[in-house]
Amino acid sequence: MKKEVLSIENIVLGCESCISDEAIVSCGNMFVEKGYVEKGYIEGMLNRDHSLSVYIGNTLAIPHGEYEVSKYVKETGLVVRIYPNGIDWHGETVNIVIGIAAHGDDHMAVLSNIAIALCEMETVEKVIHTKDVNFIYELLTQGV
Repeated sequence: MKKEVLSIENIVLGCESCISDEAIVSCGNMFVEKGYVEKGYIEGMLNRDHSLSVYIGNTLAIPHGEYEVSKYVKETGLVVRIYPNGIDWHGETVNIVIGIAAHGDDHMAVLSNIAIALCEMETVEKVIHTKDVNFIYELLTQGV
């Protein structure tokens, strides 16, 4: 049975601030635990951010693996971790970390949906401060 790209269990609110690498590893470990990827994908996520930051603006980072580690992806999926107090991400503040594991061109549709859902800072602020995982789930799955 195919997994949902985003499930409620893959949304974590109120994460403690940490360094960007720890946030990436947390996303990667969630992917491994939920069966979306094999462990080798995590190193590719770290390498991708180290070579070209995955910070995209609006206090949002989207860690994902390099092309070379796509062989470790079993299912396309998202994990969402909210850091209300922020993370220093290469000199930028990040509050929302959305990990992406995707097969082939799936990542383009996923990225497009995230960009549309979180393009307004007002919406980003609601996501950062919500206590309702259903709100985030509905926001990020409405275009899927």
